[in-house]
Amino acid sequence: MAWRFDQAVIRGELDNTQPGRVQVRLEVLGREEPILLDLAGNAWRDIAGSRLRFVNPSPKPQFTLPPGSGVKTGHVGDITASRKVKVFTVPEEEWKAAYREGRIDTVPTEMRNSLYLEWFSDDLGRCVVESADFEIEVAEHVWQMDEDEEAAQRMANLHAMREYLADIIQRPSAPEDGTYDDELRQEDFTEEKWEEQLKASDRLNDASMEAYDKYEEDEESEEKIAYVMGWDHIIEDMADAQEGVEPSDDDPPEKKRRREWIEAMNEACEALEEEEEMADEATDDDEEMDEAEDDGLDSVRNHPLNQQSRAFIRRIFDEMKSAGIEDIREPGLDHPLDRFLSHAMQISGKLAAATSMMPRRRPQAGIDTETGHVLALTKRCLNWANEALAALQELSEDPAHAAHGALFESWQTELFSLRDGITDLRRGLQAG
Repeated sequence: MAWRFDQAVIRGELDNTQPGRVQVRLEVLGREEPILLDLAGNAWRDIAGSRLRFVNPSPKPQFTLPPGSGVKTGHVGDITASRKVKVFTVPEEEWKAAYREGRIDTVPTEMRNSLYLEWFSDDLGRCVVESADFEIEVAEHVWQMDEDEEAAQRMANLHAMREYLADIIQRPSAPEDGTYDDELRQEDFTEEKWEEQLKASDRLNDASMEAYDKYEEDEESEEKIAYVMGWDHIIEDMADAQEGVEPSDDDPPEKKRRREWIEAMNEACEALEEEEEMADEATDDDEEMDEAEDDGLDSVRNHPLNQQSRAFIRRIFDEMKSAGIEDIREPGLDHPLDRFLSHAMQISGKLAAATSMMPRRRPQAGIDTETGHVLALTKRCLNWANEALAALQELSEDPAHAAHGALFESWQTELFSLRDGITDLRRGLQAG
């Protein structure tokens, strides 16, 4: 994921007076030395050819800052002081209260210009400093960028984002003959194979989150997200739809395969909608429920680990409220409490997914597709439990939370119990 540390920026300077070169100096809380950048490329037209200075009126420390010293090299991403963002027009306490009460959509907002400073570092990857609160001063332009030059720079930035996300996704190479082997084999459903699939899914999710975070509000969001994600087939389909191109027998095999998949998914969605409509029409006293399905749902709801993890999450938030522990902090601060909550909720969610597969652990064509998946998911739950315990240890050592030591210790005890239960489940599955 991108490095984001705008909260910790004290002040900064940007110099694009030399065409094709952007130099940046950032003073950051928590670093003795400033961050120095020497980047290839240009800013957008509003900054290109000038010097820009900015000051953060309310800098705040952040837990995660980019490491290293000296001058960092790389190339520019999008750099502008005119990016439009939506910001709240009420005090921080008011919108936080609205968030807690589930009425954040009622809080008034307005569009403001924001400084958006993005670059791709040779050793750190993508970095972003973005804020609508900085006080900005732009000096007179030494040279002027025309519209064609800006369009070329923006296209280069899109391509840089595409290459960066491709490194995250790590797509496997397509078969040379364009054909795929659909045969099911037991060795394709081991814990290790499922873990590979889960990691690939994580990488794809991380990449898509970065793409949507950057382009979601863009007027050409669909096209840009598809491009940077490498979804060239979606771009092709959008172009066909705009031009009214009809399917043809002469289409490439991959395009035919994609069309068949879309048709199958549409049919599945239509079938699901029909089932939901039929369910809505059923009366409340209709007791003709399939007992086997009911038992399967009950086995998921009543699985001891599922019950324990759900109860633990409810307990955490109840005790946080009673103890007066604030569960909303500034975005991007990477607070240990955020990490603890995130990992605890991930455990609960994935345990629900894993236990839902337990009733389906029946061989299909002699192949068990579920056990390896459950083992891979529960292995992740163990890792999250260890990460949650580490975050709790950080909280226990934080003087600001000294009064909550006994509470954190009780959470730690419950996490140990949950982790032991997951370990026992895995041993049973591995034993067959």
